[in-house]
Amino acid sequence: MPRSEGTKTTGPEARPAPGRRPGPGPGPRPRPRAYRRVGAWLAVALGIWAAVAGATLPNGLVLAAGLVVAALAVNRLGAEPRTPRRAKPVAPP
Repeated sequence: MPRSEGTKTTGPEARPAPGRRPGPGPGPRPRPRAYRRVGAWLAVALGIWAAVAGATLPNGLVLAAGLVVAALAVNRLGAEPRTPRRAKPVAPP
């Protein structure tokens, strides 16, 4: 017999299993925050390396490119995580 929607379930069946959080269901889990910024740290290292190489070798283009890449990567490190966008309302047909 189906349960009425007006009654709340209490007891052990109402609680989620230990170690699992209720969510939208199976699917990819988000990566931990520490692993999300590996690409930005690599870009910082590449930019610094290019800036040092451009300063060591008298090459202004490599120096400028290294400074730009390092600045953009540092900007990404300090950025807030993106939030999902809400869907735009669609007019009914």
